[in-house]
Amino acid sequence: MKFKLLYFGDIYINPKKRAQHISDIRMQFHPQLKKLVEHSPWDNLTRYMMPKPTKSPITTKHIGGIDWNPIITPNLNLIAELDIQMLHPEIVGVSRSDIDNRIKTLFDGLRAPQNEHEIGENTPRDIGPIYTLLDDDHLITRLSVNTSHLLSSDIFSEQIQRSPDSVFMMIDVNVRVSEGTLENLPFMV
Repeated sequence: MKFKLLYFGDIYINPKKRAQHISDIRMQFHPQLKKLVEHSPWDNLTRYMMPKPTKSPITTKHIGGIDWNPIITPNLNLIAELDIQMLHPEIVGVSRSDIDNRIKTLFDGLRAPQNEHEIGENTPRDIGPIYTLLDDDHLITRLSVNTSHLLSSDIFSEQIQRSPDSVFMMIDVNVRVSEGTLENLPFMV
């Protein structure tokens, strides 16, 4: 199963308030993932996305007073392959384009927090469960990153003028099954 996630904003290499920066990234993916689980085959699994269901292939994590619903979890034996197209205002190949550390920051934004110290102060606590792509980033089994100069910076000129660390990303997610079970049967297409 394949789908796309979009991100536009800052990806800092070493942010001063790391937990808040990662939470801001998560919150850009949350509405996209929430919309995704309204459609098949995810919609069949949403009944398990609640605290303490009787039998659940999905684990809702309760961390820092917030329910987190990662959609790719070891319980479902799902793994992710990511193809990332990263467009940024810098000329490709200059020393400021630190791709590896930006990808590390992105991975943290794609996964559920592991403890309450990884949740930013401004993370909303009253919107219901927050959806993340991954339970943990070890579920990424393949990665491809393409970088390019954002030639049409007029579209995002206000954001880019405010922060040269802004990027526009298109992330192609290919969800794969690592081991077939009845719960993950719909994902084997």
